[in-house]
Amino acid sequence: MGRPKGGAAASSSASSKKPKPKPKQRGGVDFKKYKHKVGRKLPPPKNATSTEIKSKTIVLPEQSMASERAGMAVNKRGLTLRELLQQTAHYNANVRRAALNGIKDIVVKHPTELKLHKVAIIEKLQERICDTDKVVRESLYSILQSMIFPSLKEDNAISTRSTLFLLMANILNGMTHLSIDIQLMAFRFLELVVLNFPSSFSSYAEQAFNNFIAVLSNDRINLHDRNKLNSVLSGLGHCLSLVAKTMENDDISNRQVHDLSARELWKCTSDEDNSVGRAFAMPNLLVKLQSLVQILINSVEVSASELCAKSAIDASSSEALLSALHCLDIICRIFIHEVKKPQLRFSISKTQFGPDWLRSSLLIHLKNLWGVKRLFHEKEDGKFFIFNLKIAEIFLCLSAWIDSTMFPAEEFCHFVSSLFAKQAKTLRNKDLMEMYLSPIITCIPDLIFNAPDDSKEHLLEAFTDAFRGCKVDCKLIFPYLDAVGEMLLPEKTGTWFAEDGSGVLGYHDVWIHELPRILLQSIDKAPSVTKVVLELLLRIGQYFPTLDCENLRPFIKLFGVESSSGAVELGPFVNLARDCQELATSCLYYFPSLLPDIIGPLASCCLSDALEPLVLFRVVEVLQSTYKAGSLQITELLSFLLLLMARFRVHPGGLVTSGNPSKVSNWDTFKSLNRLILTSLSEMGDGSLVLELMWNNLSNAIAKKPSMHNMNGLFRIIVTLDAGTNKLMNEDAVKLIAGYLVDASLVCNFPNFRALIAISVCLPYFAPRHSISFKSPKGWLC
Repeated sequence: MGRPKGGAAASSSASSKKPKPKPKQRGGVDFKKYKHKVGRKLPPPKNATSTEIKSKTIVLPEQSMASERAGMAVNKRGLTLRELLQQTAHYNANVRRAALNGIKDIVVKHPTELKLHKVAIIEKLQERICDTDKVVRESLYSILQSMIFPSLKEDNAISTRSTLFLLMANILNGMTHLSIDIQLMAFRFLELVVLNFPSSFSSYAEQAFNNFIAVLSNDRINLHDRNKLNSVLSGLGHCLSLVAKTMENDDISNRQVHDLSARELWKCTSDEDNSVGRAFAMPNLLVKLQSLVQILINSVEVSASELCAKSAIDASSSEALLSALHCLDIICRIFIHEVKKPQLRFSISKTQFGPDWLRSSLLIHLKNLWGVKRLFHEKEDGKFFIFNLKIAEIFLCLSAWIDSTMFPAEEFCHFVSSLFAKQAKTLRNKDLMEMYLSPIITCIPDLIFNAPDDSKEHLLEAFTDAFRGCKVDCKLIFPYLDAVGEMLLPEKTGTWFAEDGSGVLGYHDVWIHELPRILLQSIDKAPSVTKVVLELLLRIGQYFPTLDCENLRPFIKLFGVESSSGAVELGPFVNLARDCQELATSCLYYFPSLLPDIIGPLASCCLSDALEPLVLFRVVEVLQSTYKAGSLQITELLSFLLLLMARFRVHPGGLVTSGNPSKVSNWDTFKSLNRLILTSLSEMGDGSLVLELMWNNLSNAIAKKPSMHNMNGLFRIIVTLDAGTNKLMNEDAVKLIAGYLVDASLVCNFPNFRALIAISVCLPYFAPRHSISFKSPKGWLC
């Protein structure tokens, strides 16, 4: 058998692979090797340094943020004003909103914080005018409007001016911001400043109007969202109104320097230049306003076309169009004021703006507005009617400069007439009618004066019908009365409309006839109208002394109505205010043809306890003056005075025990009236003749045995006037005197005076040639 293959070779190879034993190390062991079980922690070395730190808790009595802020002003979240002001500049919009709300909370709870840190608050908050977050800007607007600005008004002018300087710098910066929303909000901030601090606007007027021109010319706003223009146009209207008001206030000072010498005028001009609150630079301002006119008219044209194309008018578009028309109206008035400005003698004060400039700069642009008027005139909606009222107001203030070739006068008069005819049917809202129709009524006298004669008839007729239909409790009654007074009287215009062939004369009687009706209706419904009507009636009487008073007969009802039986129903005269009573009394002098019918009711009013003594005396004085002027018959005046003396009810109060103690004593009033009547009778002429004229009525009054005081007054009339007639020497008169003496002695509280009374009263009539040299006791002879 042979050897297996590979047996010897395999065994030899296996023996060769066995590990050889390591040689043993000589010497000792350096490190003892430990075999550790998994998971066991190594023990620290013997030379290890301990790093353990042992501490104990330190307990303090108080250590909290709330305790540190005790007594400080904080908001609901416990933040102070300084912390909140820092948070207003936070990168997160929500934090800025919360900070502004917190500031509002602190100011409400702690008002002293605003007074102490007002400047710091404004300096920090004015940075938020250009904030990118809309809510933050609105919150800032609310804080300025309701808290900061009212408090800022209480400071002195210098402090306020420096604070507003920082605020206006950010507002003007916001007007030129790339974001349209921030631009529009900046114009709202400007409007807020102008409303609260109008005197500061002149320093920034040119920059502000440049920004107005820029934003109104922005096509992105005009094309995409016109409603955003409402805030801009509202602010523009307030700024323009401020310019117009400032120009009117400057008129007085301009008139004062008109006649100054050259040196004084130069000094005045230099003082104005050096003054802190300088006025508007009108030449530069007018150029900017001229650019605004073109922009506004273009805006009105586009808005009008869009509104007419819509089936319904939205409120925002309507408001924007009205605001644009309002701004145009104010600009026109500013231009007219500049044209009318008096030219001073020196070149440094002359203005380059005159009527020719007005026609070339303004009227030429208003042609397009004339076309808008025709477009609106075809519509029947009330809002379109308001638009036309505003357009008519613009053209009416320019009526003196309008060229008939450019704007036909006849067409314009018919246009205004149609507005009066439609106002009651189209415009149902009373407040809107009073707001927009009032300026139209005010301009009617100028339009009638400047319009051609053949174009006035329709306008006068429409105006008169509207005046008749106006109710006394409507605010439009005041401009109607002013317009009527201006056309009747030359006080304001210096022109008699009745003499210039204007066609007004035919309507004089119609307007005057309406005045008493308005007067009587206004006493209960609108007392403020009563005084205006009475003033107008008084001026009419003064300017038209020969006026036919037939149209004024309803004026008699003011004092009362006398029935066929002779009874008089008192009118509202006794219940009028004191100034109105004075006006109505003065009117009696200028309407003498009404006095025969007024005397009776007027006497009843004078006998009323409700009438004040001074008004009673004034009535007697006015009638006496009317008699002296030859406008009142002596018999009418005598009957009036006799009626007062015979029927005046005397309430002596504590002077006579039999009187009614509840009545207020008017004894002094009766004595004063007695003296006034006797003085009036003495001034009429010969006393005997006067007594002869009134004897029948006087004797009838005595025969009726009035009260003892009235009887005393009637006897005093006879004593004053009887110089030689001896009227009391007949038997009937002696009986009346005897009866009077008996009645007087019965109520006298002093028996020792009875004989003296009889002697003092009777002796003068039995010895008429001797003067009375003694007086009666205080109770009987005044």
